[in-house]
Amino acid sequence: MNIALHHFRLIDTISKEGTLTKAAKTLRLTQSALSHQLKELERELDVEIFTRQGKRLHLAEQGYRFLRSSEKILAEIKSLEEDINNYKNGKTGKLSISMQCYTAYHWLPGVIKYYKRRWPDINIQILSDATRRPLEYLMNGDLDIGIIRTQMVNTKIRYEPIFEDRLVAVICKDHPLAKKDVIAITDFQDQELILPLYDPSYQDTPVIESLIQAQQVKPKTLHRIHYTDATIEMVNANLGITVMADWIVEPYLAGRNIVTKPLHHSIAKRAWFAATCKQTPAIQNFLECLKLYFSGADMTLDETEKKLIIEEHVIEKQTDDQAAAVVISLNKAKVAVNTLQDIKHYQY
Repeated sequence: MNIALHHFRLIDTISKEGTLTKAAKTLRLTQSALSHQLKELERELDVEIFTRQGKRLHLAEQGYRFLRSSEKILAEIKSLEEDINNYKNGKTGKLSISMQCYTAYHWLPGVIKYYKRRWPDINIQILSDATRRPLEYLMNGDLDIGIIRTQMVNTKIRYEPIFEDRLVAVICKDHPLAKKDVIAITDFQDQELILPLYDPSYQDTPVIESLIQAQQVKPKTLHRIHYTDATIEMVNANLGITVMADWIVEPYLAGRNIVTKPLHHSIAKRAWFAATCKQTPAIQNFLECLKLYFSGADMTLDETEKKLIIEEHVIEKQTDDQAAAVVISLNKAKVAVNTLQDIKHYQY
């Protein structure tokens, strides 16, 4: 049985219009061509689809059966066409995002909410597993947008600058270094230095670590802490000093006994990029939202709403370490950090 899509449209249109003349006009065919197609279909099926009463056509018994199938098939085809058009226009689909910095997630919820107001049917996924190796995920096709600092030379990857930040030293106000105007790498000599964890196998040694090694600076102790809150509390208790991006530490300054000091201008400034391999409308629309945010557009959210948005969109493989609370003793005080529920506590 050789039945094509145009046959379903043919029967559906004739049924709605009632005559070959009107149906031919709707389908933009000549009446003779339409009549020929109908006879061809009835001959193929070996049944009568319409009965003729003058110029009007009425569905025969098998014609009703054919019409029911036509309505279902044409409705599904219409839905498919709409879905494809919406996908091509960036109105539907999936968008996977990751950051090279866990702490960057604190500004991401505002961008997501703004984006979802305009394109509510885009399914946004935050791939936290890609945070340490976003470019690998991007190249493997598992990631659509990576917010990164470290560029890989590859013609398939497109890098678009989105914002810049500055590294600052974070020091307790009671610490001797708090009196200095600018902090040099050599000032870390014999200090209790707190730096985040990083993956040496990724060949992406953070700039501060590289400079410490290059200048042969030896801190008294190098503490590796993965959580911003814990690091801040250690600095606040004058148990060490650290280096963070200015926008990361800014929310912690009020009400604490800490100050920030600039590093030398040659090392403080960092550029961040949006890395992509594809250029779909959904990706382009999200990049425009990023540019709006960093140009000063108001996408402010309170901490509760940020947390809810992250929890809704994040996809991660939970490990025992992630699920556990990290507890650090600070002069008889304890700071508990729940990493499973609150991504904003990560530090890079």
